[in-house]
Amino acid sequence: MFNKILTMLLAVTCLGLFVPQQAAAQTADDRNWMSFYIGHQEYDGDYVNEMLQFGVDHDIAGGIGFHRYLNSSFDADLMLTMARLDDEYAPDYFSMYMVNTNFTLNYKFSNGYIFKEESRAQPYISAGVGYSSFVRGSEPDNSTFQVPLGVGVDIPLSDNIKLALKSTYNRSFSDDIDGNTTWDSKDHDDFLVHTIGIKVRLGAARDTDGDGIPDKNDQCPTEIGSAETNGCPDRDGDLIIDTEDRCPNQAGVAAFNGCPDTDADGIADYEDACPTIAGSAENDGCPDTDADGIPDNKDNCPNVAGTEATGGCPDSDGDGVIDSQDQCPNQAGSAATNGCPDNDRDGILNAADACPEQAGVPSNDGCPVVTQEIKDTINLIFNNLIFATDKSVIHESSYDEMDQLVTLMKDNSGLLLSIEGHTDSRGTEEYNQKLSEDRANAVKNYLTDAGISSSRITAVGYGESRPIASNDTSDGQNRNRRVELKVSYQ
Repeated sequence: MFNKILTMLLAVTCLGLFVPQQAAAQTADDRNWMSFYIGHQEYDGDYVNEMLQFGVDHDIAGGIGFHRYLNSSFDADLMLTMARLDDEYAPDYFSMYMVNTNFTLNYKFSNGYIFKEESRAQPYISAGVGYSSFVRGSEPDNSTFQVPLGVGVDIPLSDNIKLALKSTYNRSFSDDIDGNTTWDSKDHDDFLVHTIGIKVRLGAARDTDGDGIPDKNDQCPTEIGSAETNGCPDRDGDLIIDTEDRCPNQAGVAAFNGCPDTDADGIADYEDACPTIAGSAENDGCPDTDADGIPDNKDNCPNVAGTEATGGCPDSDGDGVIDSQDQCPNQAGSAATNGCPDNDRDGILNAADACPEQAGVPSNDGCPVVTQEIKDTINLIFNNLIFATDKSVIHESSYDEMDQLVTLMKDNSGLLLSIEGHTDSRGTEEYNQKLSEDRANAVKNYLTDAGISSSRITAVGYGESRPIASNDTSDGQNRNRRVELKVSYQ
């Protein structure tokens, strides 16, 4: 059995030297440990050399140890071992009980320089001073100082328990441990102890902030945190510690240093003008549903393309009045006229204005009112318009009045003239109709020859159909033979 123990000790030691892995280590946060162990010891003295020879029935040892962390490279051990030493082959010659006390310093290979401090196997070598007392039955008792030299390995099983394997060679300063000083040429008796035991932590690991995470594993040992954040506080629970979280009170994502992106549009809420609606960086995180270049949060008509000048709403006629408020969306107008045109600005919309290019009055359908002066002039011309008898030629005596009519039409560019020719009932109806039309056209031709646009003049003949007096008298016939002049702005 002890051959197997020795083989395992050597194998685990080699494993600790060459295969470091992560595990709990004795650190400044868990300085004090205690161990319980059993073992086997081998005597080298005057009677026999039992080094690396195992006598299970005779050389059993056991003890207790106290272990103190000093720094990442050194621990201090105080070991108290009780054992039996004898000559396995002639116990009658030599048999005794021993109490061995060793104080050693351990140099740890798992110190962060050679291997990681939390390696799965943690090897070390040790050296120190010791004192042993021996009880030899009927023989006088003996005691000696010794120099213990050892090699061992700790294998953590949990944060609080380790498997401890160790071999310690004790070089004594006495040749009388076995009561004989003459049978060999050496001046000292030595013994080798192999042990296997369990180390347990004394007291809980230090946890300064009381968050349940030992200080050795706590990246923020003075602030309460959680295991998920290695002991550091994370107020918003987004697994980004507060010291690295730009928004420590709002759960966020690592891409934005802990700040949220509620609408998942790739723009952090603190830079997003529309944090709950996905948008684009060009629009500061807001959408532009109608793709008119105006983000929805600034667009009064987000579903219909418009212009910035009209708050994002359409204005088909470009008059500055949006279509939804424009009574004439396809004709440019003004806000004062609800978007409808009023070319002459007389307050009467073009659609209801008989004279859309001339300022007028409502009572005259938007056309200007013919002044009394113009009416008087027309009456004067009418009363002095004479034709040669039975002809459509204007008499020379009426030329002055005709010239006044030309001047009147030129001075009033919006004025329209209606010329109506009439006759008495003498002659045939056909003849009279022809004569009335010719006389009306004679007046029109006089005006157009003088430069008045024919579009402003209407000439029509009514023949004898519209008498204003009886044709039975000479006076009535004279009154019926006439050319009426009517002016208006319509």
